[in-house]
Amino acid sequence: MALTIAHLQRIWSIGVPLAGAALAWWWLPAPVEAYGIVAGAVLAPVAVVGGLLMIEFTVAATVDPRSPRASPLLVVQVFLREVSVSLRVFLWRQPWRAAFPEPPLARDALRPALLLIPGFMCNRAAWKPLLDSGALAPFNVATVNLEPVFGDIDQYAEVVHRAVERLRAETGAARVILVGHSMGGLAARAYLRRHGDAHVARVVTLASPHHGTIFGRLGASRNARQMARSSRFVERLNRDDHGRWRRFTTVATRDDNLVVPRSSPLLPGSRQVVLDGVGHLALIEDRRAWQVIVDEARAHGSAPGSHRTQAAA
Repeated sequence: MALTIAHLQRIWSIGVPLAGAALAWWWLPAPVEAYGIVAGAVLAPVAVVGGLLMIEFTVAATVDPRSPRASPLLVVQVFLREVSVSLRVFLWRQPWRAAFPEPPLARDALRPALLLIPGFMCNRAAWKPLLDSGALAPFNVATVNLEPVFGDIDQYAEVVHRAVERLRAETGAARVILVGHSMGGLAARAYLRRHGDAHVARVVTLASPHHGTIFGRLGASRNARQMARSSRFVERLNRDDHGRWRRFTTVATRDDNLVVPRSSPLLPGSRQVVLDGVGHLALIEDRRAWQVIVDEARAHGSAPGSHRTQAAA
């Protein structure tokens, strides 16, 4: 059986609390041992996630200082929200809820069809809050997992292609709207590069490292290195498909902790939306980002009574 993101994150979601409990058992004296074991199990994931995010935010703020500068209160709020979202995504939702049922598809060629593509080390469960919100209820929506976990982003073009064709076949839609978070946006571009844009009405990307990120060089996997600044993958992608950028809506956040420089998610010629007060992963749960997706689906689809509204920025 192939190793999936859910499998890896189940190991993480069980292993880190157990390690915390074991450390507490080893270090703490007997009178507080039982309480300490429970505390160690609970606090270990918080410490690991919080520590990693603190490093990311510090490096991002040093390399690409935010403009305008954020107040200390906003910095704390963004950090705590990113910690909260990360814990929920990586400890619970992606390891244990990845098999949730998708909304039923309607056979209606006039109803906009959306394909939601997750990012690096994320699976389809990252989109569950958006789907549960009902914001996409007027549309046909499908999700996809980008696997193998540490594969080549160019190979993900075929994963996206199969999902696009399946969505078109089941709904009757001639063209679909691709929505990608982080690496998912690059997978959408790899699909366009290989298969063209005849079956794509619009592409919406959220915090995708279109021009690379400094953190890509720290990754051990092929897909992480492909997202590095000035990587051959990024340079080839930007050289080959810039003519399609007018089909894109690119969303960035001034508080991104993982895509640095923070202007990397914006493509020249695309409709650009820049948000404040939200980190990299939390952007996928941000209602302003959801509104951008809804607006683009209405503007570039054929849903009855559809209209375009201006997304908040």
